[in-house]
Amino acid sequence: MNRVRPSVSSALTKSSVASTDPFYWLWLIGLGVLTTLLGCGIIGDFSHPLSDGNDTDQFEYVGYFFTKNLSFNPFPHLNLVNTQTFYPYGTNQVFLDWGFERDYWYRACYLLLNGPGPYLQSYYLYTLLVAAIGTFLLLEPRFGRFKSFVAGLIVSIFNFYAIYKFPVHMNVGVGHWTTLCMVATYRLLYDTVEQKPITLSFVLVWIWLHVQVLSQELGYVAGFALTFTTLAVPFIALALFRNSRQSTTKQDEPIRWFTLLTSYVQEQWRHYKRDIVYGLVLISISLYLYLPLTLQIAFTAWEFDFGAVPEIRAWSHPLRLLIPHLPGLHTYALPYHRWFKDAFESYAQGSPGLYLILAGSIGFWQMRHRITLWLPIAVMLVLCLLYHPVLIPTLKVFPWFSFNRHGGRASLIYPVLFCLLAIPIKWPQYLSKQFLLFLVIGLMLIEWVTGYYPRYRYPSHVISDQVLQYCNVVRRQPGVAVLDWPFCAIGANGPGGPEGLCPYYDQQNAVFTFRRFYDKYGVGQYFGRLHPDQIQPFLRDGWPRLLTPSRRFTEQDWQFFDNFLQKNLFAGINLYPDLLTSDQVAQFYQRYGQPIARTHFPIAGQVVFLPIQPKK
Repeated sequence: MNRVRPSVSSALTKSSVASTDPFYWLWLIGLGVLTTLLGCGIIGDFSHPLSDGNDTDQFEYVGYFFTKNLSFNPFPHLNLVNTQTFYPYGTNQVFLDWGFERDYWYRACYLLLNGPGPYLQSYYLYTLLVAAIGTFLLLEPRFGRFKSFVAGLIVSIFNFYAIYKFPVHMNVGVGHWTTLCMVATYRLLYDTVEQKPITLSFVLVWIWLHVQVLSQELGYVAGFALTFTTLAVPFIALALFRNSRQSTTKQDEPIRWFTLLTSYVQEQWRHYKRDIVYGLVLISISLYLYLPLTLQIAFTAWEFDFGAVPEIRAWSHPLRLLIPHLPGLHTYALPYHRWFKDAFESYAQGSPGLYLILAGSIGFWQMRHRITLWLPIAVMLVLCLLYHPVLIPTLKVFPWFSFNRHGGRASLIYPVLFCLLAIPIKWPQYLSKQFLLFLVIGLMLIEWVTGYYPRYRYPSHVISDQVLQYCNVVRRQPGVAVLDWPFCAIGANGPGGPEGLCPYYDQQNAVFTFRRFYDKYGVGQYFGRLHPDQIQPFLRDGWPRLLTPSRRFTEQDWQFFDNFLQKNLFAGINLYPDLLTSDQVAQFYQRYGQPIARTHFPIAGQVVFLPIQPKK
């Protein structure tokens, strides 16, 4: 019986040694300090909110929308159907880029500090620390401090795909809870296969991490953790069954299982009562914060049928796995997308690092006979590497990947998977094999520098004081809404573009996000996914005709425009002179007077504000 039941005294001894050993804390603090310093190098500027006039603005906007539309009744609930954008028609806002933990963070800061601020920079640094330190804490008891220290850096600071996603694609570049959930699942698998001590408090942390992943991007990031668990659990169950068969108990199978479980829980409660209570409290809090919102978003999104809607579907060539982070050979150095004929999105797509592939291969070879330890990882890699949204939709076997249209985004978890393959590596006895490991370590250091250094030199993208001053002027104007002219109403999956509702997509897809600074409703919006039914009111009222580039308004057009602005209580117009002809600009000035404020929005260019005088 002692062979199959966790040894509590052994676990307690290990925990006690770790907590009193000063060198353990030096490793942990050193990892935290190094991650913080390197993380600050990635973030750059903490002075103002993030903004680049493109996707970077989307995630602050989601936090703003979340702040304005979250209620507790008594469970968290979002007001998704409203007229805050696509004003005055309104729409369902379910397809925003949700990241509930990020959005709660933004909301707390927004309410406590009274308005927008540089909140996502601090949140991103926090996610790097959680990934690094959490990985160390999970792996150190089984694999030692040096390996766990390096693994913590690899899955956080040196996850090149992820760090190059900040801030422009922050939704798929933040994966700390997904990372820890996968690491904890592997630790549980390892412990059951190797018959190591497993405390009930660790099992509760493992369960808690599965709730925490719901706080991340739902369509991509959270699904990877759930997929890995789905693949690993059968092997965990198999190992538990095998262990239980070694028991000398001769009772019937169900009784034996019940007896084992009961005695295990009783023993754990005696020794870990406080930790178990803490674990249950954590699970309850996370369930309350994230599960109702996850269910609301999921069921609302599934109400839309996108089966007949054509959209961009991107894949990533599996051979990208072998691209090294070396000068002259990395992702940006050579046109790999031309050779592979795939969809290239960002640096390090499909390329966790050649050193990591080699280390994972060595680890695989050393434990090749322990199939249960590597098979779930290998299956996960195959599913991700072969995924094509149309031709080979492997990941869509799982319901959480229903809206996954870009195979390259699995790059976020490749460093985790190869770390898990490499972590059991044992130092070889023979000099030739030791030399090979030294070469891999040397390659690792070179790739770390090659991948990190250019990212460190990226300019920071934060909003300017001039834009904030402009938005303050707009905020003070009477009226409930502002019309961006021209405006952009479009989805990343296509609807709105061919219909003529976003004539200046490159310049204007993010201008709606600036309403987070002037706090008024807007007409246009960019969605990650948009259903054709949602743009029908715009088509019915003839907006594509009015948005036609270089069009000179007729008197009938102006009457429609005036009526639209007055009837719907607009405060004014954000006019973009750089996107209009001089004749068009002159028409607007003649109709509504001279602007009372002007500035430059990133990418969109010059913007001026024309107030609308209400009818007396």
